[in-house]
Amino acid sequence: MAPKILPRGAIPKFLIPQPQMTPPSEYGIGSLGPDSWSMGSSMLCEKVGQSTAAAADEITTWKDTDGTWRLRRRDPPLTATSTPPGDSDVNRTYFCGNAAAMWLISPNVLCKVKGWIPGVALEAETIKWVTQNTNIPVPNVIYSWIDPAWHRSFCLMYVVPGKTLDEAWSELSKEERTAIASEVATYVTEAAQHISPTISTAVKTGILFHGWILGSPKPEMAGATDWQPDLQTVMTPEQFDERLLLIKGRKGPEEVDHFVFFHGDLAPCNIFVDKDNDKWHVSSIIDWETAGFLPKWYIRSIVGLSPAYLLNQKDLEEASAWSFELFRLLGEHGFPEYRKWLYDLRFNTRMKPHVYVPRASG
Repeated sequence: MAPKILPRGAIPKFLIPQPQMTPPSEYGIGSLGPDSWSMGSSMLCEKVGQSTAAAADEITTWKDTDGTWRLRRRDPPLTATSTPPGDSDVNRTYFCGNAAAMWLISPNVLCKVKGWIPGVALEAETIKWVTQNTNIPVPNVIYSWIDPAWHRSFCLMYVVPGKTLDEAWSELSKEERTAIASEVATYVTEAAQHISPTISTAVKTGILFHGWILGSPKPEMAGATDWQPDLQTVMTPEQFDERLLLIKGRKGPEEVDHFVFFHGDLAPCNIFVDKDNDKWHVSSIIDWETAGFLPKWYIRSIVGLSPAYLLNQKDLEEASAWSFELFRLLGEHGFPEYRKWLYDLRFNTRMKPHVYVPRASG
């Protein structure tokens, strides 16, 4: 799809007040009582007794420490303009701007809610692919669905064991930190053995990728919304370089004839670690929505550049310890390093004016 040139009088999106998701993301789920939930426009969730018969509208069930829970369809569904029922503040464990939130539904089950537009792959689809094709520990998904009326996706999954690497960092010795980084580097290497002729998700759809590299698919004009993700089109290596040349005036730092699979964001908050027999190990890697097939040169470079890889530590050297160790070990695993090139692309190369790339079609 060819990029379009915006008229000179177009108003930059960042100067325009952006509408929120409707209803706002923090109201995606609401508690209807101690054992009952409203989920989006189309689902209800409730705890049921052992003798309760399966309902005709039942989608799935799961067992938790407090009993059996089920997910069933709401009939009739709510509309986009409906007032979200229930109390959305109950058990909301995470909330990020206009695009994401998470609730604890039962003692060991979370529901993750993300902004969605046509063409975006479900995180659950990627997790399924990773489970089938690698040994990487991932969350155990119960059920996932799209709610087109409310422009978001839902994913029910079990709570992963352990704590985030960020939370555990101060408990780890230098040797244990290196061991965790080595384990993650091994998983990155294993994932990169899987290749694709296009930049895409695991299920061959458009990938969520930085607008500062490939241009934002969001039209920089009135009516754009800030909760919509940067969904790129599926691209061959040639098309990828052409896009870079168009948007940033340069091609990639090295020629590639294929792309390799990468998680996309191995920040310390996305890595869970646990201790078995006095030995720390990676118990799960979460947040796979930005995973996909990417240039191999990008992987080590972004680890060494992105502030997302910093630990929550006051001292800068300590905050950088995770990214430094993972960066070093990825080099030992044969990943090339183009940090300076990526830094220049991000901060020293201006986006060509009045250019945006239309969204990938669903």
